[in-house]
Amino acid sequence: MLERLRAFLRTRAAQTYLVGGTVRDLLLGRAIHDVDVVVAGDASALARAFADEIGAAFYVMDESFDVARVIWDSGTTRALVDFARLRGQDIAQDLQTRDFTVNAMAADAVHWQGAAAAVIDPLNGLDDLAAKRLRAVSDEIFRNDAVRLARAVRLETELNLVADDATAALLRRDAPLLAHAPSERVRDEVMRILSADNVLAALRRLDAFALLGSILPEVEALRGVTQSPPHIYDVWEHSLRAVAAAAETERAQYADLADGAFAAQLAAHFAARPMGGYTRGEMLRLTLLLHDIGKPATRSVEPSGRIRFLGHAEQGVALAIPALRRLRFSNEQVHWVKTIIANHLRPILLAQNGMSKRAMYRFFRDTGDAGVDTAAHAWCDQRATYGDALPSAVAAAQQTVMTRMFEAYFNAHAQQIAPPPLLNGNEVMAHLELAPGPRVRAALEAALEAQALGEITTRDEALAFLKTHWADEQKL
Repeated sequence: MLERLRAFLRTRAAQTYLVGGTVRDLLLGRAIHDVDVVVAGDASALARAFADEIGAAFYVMDESFDVARVIWDSGTTRALVDFARLRGQDIAQDLQTRDFTVNAMAADAVHWQGAAAAVIDPLNGLDDLAAKRLRAVSDEIFRNDAVRLARAVRLETELNLVADDATAALLRRDAPLLAHAPSERVRDEVMRILSADNVLAALRRLDAFALLGSILPEVEALRGVTQSPPHIYDVWEHSLRAVAAAAETERAQYADLADGAFAAQLAAHFAARPMGGYTRGEMLRLTLLLHDIGKPATRSVEPSGRIRFLGHAEQGVALAIPALRRLRFSNEQVHWVKTIIANHLRPILLAQNGMSKRAMYRFFRDTGDAGVDTAAHAWCDQRATYGDALPSAVAAAQQTVMTRMFEAYFNAHAQQIAPPPLLNGNEVMAHLELAPGPRVRAALEAALEAQALGEITTRDEALAFLKTHWADEQKL
């Protein structure tokens, strides 16, 4: 994409610069997926012409500052190229408006060949990059754009930087502003933080600057909420470590789930983006962070001293939905998280009590495409319950349940999980003399379950089953 952009810019008269993270990442040898271009002229017109040339989407992001985005999607690769009009009289003044010195570097967009000596660096970002230092361009960067508070932690995490003392003081001073920042942009920064390999350290860094509570006060409420054994952590620490367990599972390339028998399928599953925007793996980490937010409101202590959280999954759903809507997650993403939180205890209970074919079918009936994710969630939950002392019997039972679930989901989906219906609603209504309504849906579901269990295999068997089923259920 960068070479296509340069070839296009060579045909144009406008002076253009690569800026910010693009220059930084090229200097570090990191892969780049987004390109930032500053234009000494009409940025939106240049962006539109580039989009037209490569057959990409285009839209204006900020008309007042003349900022436009080109979105190129090849089907396998997605890249963003942002064009912005030069702010100030020259590029040096433009860089003064940016957030951190490591992002306040520029280079000629057409002619720069990657040499540090040719970088335009009025704020000594190169020195800070070499010293692994995150330094604010000015004392007002967070007041000018509060989203930068979360970005600071994200950059520390991604680039292995540490905020200098002055920047850390600004983070603490301005942390409350994050609660009022544009929700979509905060969400995107948080999801990038959650996707970090060293996510536990990143979450602790967010907390150190009182930023996590500004974004998700529902998680802040978990601090100090104690739990009975086998839990070895309070709910706050348990939740953070559950997210870290997901990172460990990803590092293991999913070989720690179902004894590694489905590692390739699981890697593809969690890399997919069926809800748009984020991968299943990233959404799993978010759900692990939120899964126990219902515990503070449901905590009780029995006379024996045992601590209980009866109904915490339902309460967690009730709290998670508004939190996710506040951060502008899509309806599909909200439903996905809701489904996992509501069912996150079921794989653990199935491992403890045994799992029949009927129980497995009903689990996937209720969780749908989030069933595999819910099973992986339960494993991370258990890891964060016991820490390094996960009993071998508990681990073995969980592995057995996952193996059976994944075998059915990946290898026998049309037989055991979602068989093609033998009957439709009209046939059920005619055969049982029912009017449209919930009784028809219940009858269809009963037939599907029997089919998944191998009790019926033909249309005639399905009709006969419903006659018997209806009689046994006293016509429901």
